[in-house]
Amino acid sequence: MVGPRSWPRVATWHARDVATDPAEATAAYRAAHEAVAEAKAQVRASQNQLRAARADLARAVVAAYEDGTRVRDLVAVTGLSREWVRQALRAAGVEPD
Repeated sequence: MVGPRSWPRVATWHARDVATDPAEATAAYRAAHEAVAEAKAQVRASQNQLRAARADLARAVVAAYEDGTRVRDLVAVTGLSREWVRQALRAAGVEPD
């Protein structure tokens, strides 16, 4: 049974434990906030690059298929799943064999 004496004691809050210079704390906060905003912008840019690369890949798969490459060979060369290749082809209006 847990009694009141076994509960952990919480250290009392003391003003001396807080940053003494509000300007320093504010600058640190703003720097951290700016770093987060920059990271979010980088993530958005990376996501846009990923979308563009995925579209380029789909176009390349369609072009190779239309040049006579079999779905099986496209899967082997790209490492993509057969279903991904088929979906890319269907999205381009090509019905895979």
